[in-house]
Amino acid sequence: MRAIFRAALVLATICGAVAPQMAQSRTLKAVESAGVLRVTVYRDYKPWSWEENGVRKGIDVEIGAALAKALGTKVDYLFLRAGDEIDVDLRNGVWRGSLLGEQPGDIMLHVPNDPRVEAANDKIKLTAPYQVEGLAMAVEPGKADAAKDFSLFETEKVAVDLGTLSDIILLSARDHKLISNIVHVRGEDKAAQAFEKGDVVAFYGESALVENLAHQSSKPVTIIFPPHRLSQSWPIGGAVNADAVDLAEAIDKATAHLAESGELKKIFASYGVTWRPPAQEQ
Repeated sequence: MRAIFRAALVLATICGAVAPQMAQSRTLKAVESAGVLRVTVYRDYKPWSWEENGVRKGIDVEIGAALAKALGTKVDYLFLRAGDEIDVDLRNGVWRGSLLGEQPGDIMLHVPNDPRVEAANDKIKLTAPYQVEGLAMAVEPGKADAAKDFSLFETEKVAVDLGTLSDIILLSARDHKLISNIVHVRGEDKAAQAFEKGDVVAFYGESALVENLAHQSSKPVTIIFPPHRLSQSWPIGGAVNADAVDLAEAIDKATAHLAESGELKKIFASYGVTWRPPAQEQ
């Protein structure tokens, strides 16, 4: 299959058609005239964006729909498979489109709201952040206090997705005393399953997914945010084509309205996730 794909790329190169030209940016007026806001979201990325039985679901999916409604348009989605780097995702999702000829979105959601991202990608403009992500732990309620400094896991087991930042933190915590009690799995969903079965007393990972999975648990659970020198939080927002300044301004205004009206909080809560406004994290 890979050989066939490489051959196709060679043929496309000969024909001069491998990489689509930079897509023409759509201004706010163009979006309004078309009556559709095209929103790029990540594929298979629960609880943010995924498809299930033909139905598009997720926090970012609903935020995209709410932004389109605020602009007075319908919504269309580009479900983007994550690349190895954010620069690749921005190229495919915002200003150029995919190698398969898919048009990029007018706005891409779930973009790290970091000036360094914008500085490294001069063809995009960041829009207002709408959430702060970080790392969180779901733990049995009576054991939450001891879990906050990780001392609990010198004697109790905790599940974590192998090779993630959460895993690195657990492996290095408390002078590596937790290693024998760390249960490695592939994916936070498997970690949640281990918790549900009683194989572990906690699971650790990216906050939104941990909260979403804990929300679905049949067992009592407490969410905590253990401090650690490697733990961090990061604001996420959107990105538009750098030329679409008026669209960026309209998106920022719509995002602020969604926050002030309580709509953002409502969207996050429907997935069992706490809305953490960026302004409160500064």
